[in-house]
Amino acid sequence: MDRHCRIKWNMTSTSLEEAISELLDEFQFQRTTRTLLQTALETREMAEPTMVHEGIAMPHCRSILVDDIMIALGRSASGIPWPERGVRMIILFITPVKPTGPSEHLELIKHIAQTLRSGGAEELLSASGPDEAASIFKFTYGGD
Repeated sequence: MDRHCRIKWNMTSTSLEEAISELLDEFQFQRTTRTLLQTALETREMAEPTMVHEGIAMPHCRSILVDDIMIALGRSASGIPWPERGVRMIILFITPVKPTGPSEHLELIKHIAQTLRSGGAEELLSASGPDEAASIFKFTYGGD
């Protein structure tokens, strides 16, 4: 799955809300769009936290505010409460609402889940840098 991702390798956040905000900072959004996406992601996480593996969270949503799939990986050496247990890696993504949106969204979730289940979780948690983390999922990362 060749998708481009953004990466924040040394996150400084100390809460779920700060972490989502810090990862959204990796993209260029108008203020209103950013606020709405932040609210959507936080609301979904508060309703049902997406701890997909010990130490890994996957906040995500679908939105009419984006035209393409947006993916950001974040790493915190000290960990971030999510909401009760700590995470060190975050896989955040937003998929567009369009005719192919639901299948793209589910395809991305399936790809991430399969990668994590087949040893990718341990690889991700021990990755030495952004390039290695992106390559685990077969995402491209240009050091942006």
